[in-house]
Amino acid sequence: MTGPYGYTSDPTVITQLILDKIEAAKATFRIPVIDTYYGDQDRILHTPSICVETGEKQRALHGTVMTENEFLVYILVYHNKVQGNELTRKECDMIGYDVEMLLHQDLQLKNGGTVANVIHGYVQSHESGYTFKQNTMYRSARLTWHGLNKTSLPVA
Repeated sequence: MTGPYGYTSDPTVITQLILDKIEAAKATFRIPVIDTYYGDQDRILHTPSICVETGEKQRALHGTVMTENEFLVYILVYHNKVQGNELTRKECDMIGYDVEMLLHQDLQLKNGGTVANVIHGYVQSHESGYTFKQNTMYRSARLTWHGLNKTSLPVA
């Protein structure tokens, strides 16, 4: 559904826009990213890789038919290079920061166009850690992107 300002309430649209933005820029990061995926993956074929996962969407009523929509999207960075753990951790954090700076260049998620998809969106947290998948340990980072827009409920 599209609101009066052209905004969408569909979280898959927001997630895909973020994925498209990362996909277009992944080779320009300080540590180039090999693969990007919509949604987290059971198996990571190459590293570094980024998965963009739809998170929570909350809606609050503002007035009689207007709603304020809050979106959370998780950007998961996976890295497992044959090198020292310290360097792999640093590279994973660098990729996460580069993604953060990329997304902060487009706070309305226009994604290269002129139509805003959110009133504002930004990375609100960046967590570093480890992830196990298919008996393999990956250095990982999880960024949480928060976006806000408004749409209207359908009127009968």
